[in-house]
Amino acid sequence: MESGSSPPSPGVAPVTLSHCISELVRFILSLHLEETQEFDLGLTKDYCFSLLKEQEPVTLHPPHHCLDGDTFAGVPPYPLYNQLASAIDQCISSNSVEEISESIWKWGDEALISKKNEWQKLIMYEGSQLVKMLQGVNYELHVQEPFYSLLRVGRKTIEGRCAIGNYKQISSGDMLLINKCLILEVQDVKWYSSFYDMMEAEGLEKVLPGVKTLDEGVGIYRRFYTQEKEKCQGVLGICVSRPSAQPYISMANIISGLGYEGVGKLLGLRHTTGTVLDGLPPPRSELLSSFLMPYTPNAKGNLLTVGARALAKHVSRCGKGWWGRLNRNDSHKNALALEVIFHITTHACWMNIHIVKPHGAVFEIRVTEGYGARWSGDGSRFIGFLEPHMDDGHSVGNTRNSQLFSLRETLSLYPDVEQSDCKFSANHHDCNPLSLV
Repeated sequence: MESGSSPPSPGVAPVTLSHCISELVRFILSLHLEETQEFDLGLTKDYCFSLLKEQEPVTLHPPHHCLDGDTFAGVPPYPLYNQLASAIDQCISSNSVEEISESIWKWGDEALISKKNEWQKLIMYEGSQLVKMLQGVNYELHVQEPFYSLLRVGRKTIEGRCAIGNYKQISSGDMLLINKCLILEVQDVKWYSSFYDMMEAEGLEKVLPGVKTLDEGVGIYRRFYTQEKEKCQGVLGICVSRPSAQPYISMANIISGLGYEGVGKLLGLRHTTGTVLDGLPPPRSELLSSFLMPYTPNAKGNLLTVGARALAKHVSRCGKGWWGRLNRNDSHKNALALEVIFHITTHACWMNIHIVKPHGAVFEIRVTEGYGARWSGDGSRFIGFLEPHMDDGHSVGNTRNSQLFSLRETLSLYPDVEQSDCKFSANHHDCNPLSLV
């Protein structure tokens, strides 16, 4: 029920998995944080909290030409559970864990090949159960807390609604989907002249568990229905039971079966020697914030960012300028560095959180050509840019992106820089980065 207005007429079939899956994943992770005894995901609270964490506000956004058509390319946006849900949905709809992206399985993490088949069987089985359950749904309703949880645990067995719209069509045997996660079967539907009469006849413990008096119960319903509407339409007492098979339980089975490795893989993370299994990609806002930190915070008149200072070390290492050309003032250098990091974070096809001496845990990303960047594991410190190389399982693909990167949008952030001074090479592949098969 939506506070402050009458609950809408219930949604009707068909209900698709893509309509529900993001809320299913969010709900499962939230339940795990609440330490319910229904299931154990085998994940730490901190890990689940990070999957649920919302994105910090970002004041700078990638230029349109930096955006990639692949939903799963680049550093995933927060909240991460949305990306995880999308990946699971695509696995189920395509009947394959390999169809979620062209590149996510390309660079083969050999240690996980055997587990891939296990994940495939798990997702296909539980996914088919999910789809089957949703196909049987007749109506979709929303119920507020605490009554939603009371329905889930079986304490609340009667849902009261005014007899309006599709509510009047609900009958015994119908399946109701509550809050996109819980399925209830209708046992009976009874008509009453008022909510007071319904609660008096059925008992408060069945209708509104925890509410002490009938008058208090009427007050709860009055937040959603006026007395005039109640008298005009009457009231329905929808008696429900909870089937053992539930969408959220199937989703819990998927996530617990995937574990840290499977969840990380679906989020685009690679697995190599030294990988931090419970690591997650830091928020893009954190990556950008540390990249844009001033290189010399206390120096007057020095605007150079940490990222621009790091880029200056690399521009001369590629004969034909994959990194671009640094000319003139600090504002130009900052603009080019920002353009480069936007490209890398939005086109990254290789990501890993692993131990690198002397830094400890680092978050490393690379684009198809092998160029990349590193931060501390939590993204709070930018370490530097990376040249193409072979390092413990990382291999550069043969595909070469050839894309012209206009600095026009980025330069709008730095009005004292002339666009003619900034060129980020279209011919990245001409630098002949190391090609590893």
